[in-house]
Amino acid sequence: MFYFVIAIKSIFERRRQYKSLFAVCAVGVCIMLCALMVTDGMVKSMNEKARQYYGGDLQFMGGHHLEKPLDEAVEEEKIIKECLGNRKDITIIKRFNHDADDDSYYFEGTSVRQRAIIGVDFESEKVLFDKFTFVEGSYHPGEYEDTVLLSEPVARKLGCHVGDSILYVCEDDNDYINTIEVVLTGIFQDASVFGMYTSYITYDTLMRALDREPEIDRISFYYENGSPSKREQLKLQKSLEAKFNMYPFGIDKKAFYKDFKYERDKSINKWCLIPLESNVSDLKLLVQALKLIVAAIVIMLVIIISVGISSTYRVIVIKRSLESGTLRAIGMKSSGIMKLFISEALLLLLSGCLTGFIFSAIAVKIASIFDLSFISGFDLFLTGGHLIADFNPLKIAGYVAIIIVTTLVSVLFTLRKLVRISPVGAITATT
Repeated sequence: MFYFVIAIKSIFERRRQYKSLFAVCAVGVCIMLCALMVTDGMVKSMNEKARQYYGGDLQFMGGHHLEKPLDEAVEEEKIIKECLGNRKDITIIKRFNHDADDDSYYFEGTSVRQRAIIGVDFESEKVLFDKFTFVEGSYHPGEYEDTVLLSEPVARKLGCHVGDSILYVCEDDNDYINTIEVVLTGIFQDASVFGMYTSYITYDTLMRALDREPEIDRISFYYENGSPSKREQLKLQKSLEAKFNMYPFGIDKKAFYKDFKYERDKSINKWCLIPLESNVSDLKLLVQALKLIVAAIVIMLVIIISVGISSTYRVIVIKRSLESGTLRAIGMKSSGIMKLFISEALLLLLSGCLTGFIFSAIAVKIASIFDLSFISGFDLFLTGGHLIADFNPLKIAGYVAIIIVTTLVSVLFTLRKLVRISPVGAITATT
């Protein structure tokens, strides 16, 4: 504590000399943390959109057919709940994802084709739809039975608003064209690959439009407290293997579809647990590229801060040779002088890092104000059209610790030479 008190007084007296060191540290840390928090927030937003589109973090698919009767799914759900340990924080979601390449919505002479139309039970998926960003209406059906949710870009193209009746035109399994009138109850903000041409329709309505008996093609698990760890996923896989004939865990989604639909004997009753990472494998390269860019920025800034501060501090310390010799002359040991200068460097780094963190928090808060949904294709990384930073205390503390440690190590080599100077040598060096 004694050395820190003296160090504070020394820094205050020499604040003009240390101003540049403080600025380098604060600006470098600010840029580094902004890049980290924004990038992590972008990846988190992308994952959340994927969770909404796929109905959760894990998908359970297979059986004799990808599509299975609803009453059969009820029996499976009971077994699955046991495998999940009847946890209350996991929502089991049953869906039917319809490939809508030939389906369209019509409104007042305008039509828009869809990529996917998902039959859902809005009430049972409340935890998921509560996270949607609605620009109009909501997912609550109200007094209507046949309802649909559309993305904002599709609703804009159709020129429709909440409360309007639009025509859903689809082709059933017998190649007949069916039409059904649905009421638009909600318009959600999503222009990404997951949401732009994806609509959510009442499950019973979709089954009636496709002229099918009630059936689903997947059971999803939504973890309300965040995506499960790899260890949790493997544990669930092992529990399911005790009840079902399972594919190996981690099978690629495309490989599963190929094996299931084209090559495998349909008499074999086999199931698969597909994690979210497999569903978004095509986007992994994009995420990896983002992380590599940020890693390059972080490494560059760590080098700039460490080398910049240590080299500047070396000059300042050398100019204080007389002070070091005087302290030796009055009885302070070399270790004491070392502790004094290290305390100064540590205080500078801590104050610089703290200032950089404060300014980075302000910067990302300001950045989150602007609506960036107008940027084509960028909505994939936005939440409600805005950049949302992801604050990870452990990661931030880790990177700050790296900066502090590397800089102190650099400074240490300079101080080792300085503290060995004798009082007479110090006076000679400064005359």
